[in-house]
Amino acid sequence: MLDSRIKLRHLSCFLEVSALRSFGKAAGRLGLSQPAVSKAIAELEAILGSGLLQRGRGGVFLTPAGEAFRRYAETGMAALREGFESIGQSGRGEGGFLAIGALPTVATRLVPAALLQAKQQGLTATIRVLTGPNDYLLGLLNAGALDIVVGRLSEAKLMQGLNFEPLYSDEIAFVVRPNHPLLASHAAGKLSLRDIAAYTVLFPMPGAIIRPDVERLMLGQGMTGFPDVIETVSPSFGRRYTRISDAVWIISRGVVADDLEQALLVALPVPVDRPTGAVGITTRADRAAGPAFNRLRDALRHVAVDLR
Repeated sequence: MLDSRIKLRHLSCFLEVSALRSFGKAAGRLGLSQPAVSKAIAELEAILGSGLLQRGRGGVFLTPAGEAFRRYAETGMAALREGFESIGQSGRGEGGFLAIGALPTVATRLVPAALLQAKQQGLTATIRVLTGPNDYLLGLLNAGALDIVVGRLSEAKLMQGLNFEPLYSDEIAFVVRPNHPLLASHAAGKLSLRDIAAYTVLFPMPGAIIRPDVERLMLGQGMTGFPDVIETVSPSFGRRYTRISDAVWIISRGVVADDLEQALLVALPVPVDRPTGAVGITTRADRAAGPAFNRLRDALRHVAVDLR
């Protein structure tokens, strides 16, 4: 009987490590951290009650138990890929199913507007929208669990076998509630990061795609941190906490664009030297487009024109 504790991530990590003979290379291929891959392998070995991999001078090698298990794991993953592909093929028709991965930055504005437009123009496929970190979504795209990712251009090692079409560039925003004290005290001039250090700062967590850009901006102003920080990547938490407190929320402008337009939040006049990076469409290079995918892509392009 199949042990229900064995998950897809266990098999994916095991097969990538055994194929590449390296935890680091497998982590890069899967879009995960090396500790996450090591943890998944350790969990799988604990569930099976046997060591599957061992490290040597030439890399990572399969144990006899690992060799035996790999044959069955490969068969199982091949069957899953066929299932993903069959769903993907139906989703590229006018009906069927289309799975979309959306970075939280675009899940609040770009993707909803594009889906509405695509449906108004005849999209009939069943749509599944999954949000999450960019690298996590790219891993699912590579595995065949997603048909398209709407997010950021990632580093080169994660983009192997993928195509990226840029749509627009996002930027960092420093937002506060209306009537925040900083708005009155700096109404006539620009703010520096030191000006907001007296307040709680909602800061992007490690691994958040804008965090390196925020850290570079801080270093450019001679700062390495804020004294009072809440790290979060939750738009719902950030939105609510900022509206009921004097906190300053550092976030991609795309996440709060509607809040800014409705004056529910206000952007502080903090100079940002450059955009945080390109937002666009990522797809697998080996997967052909179909009518449903094309309708969505055209709608994303059209809506993005207004966001530039």
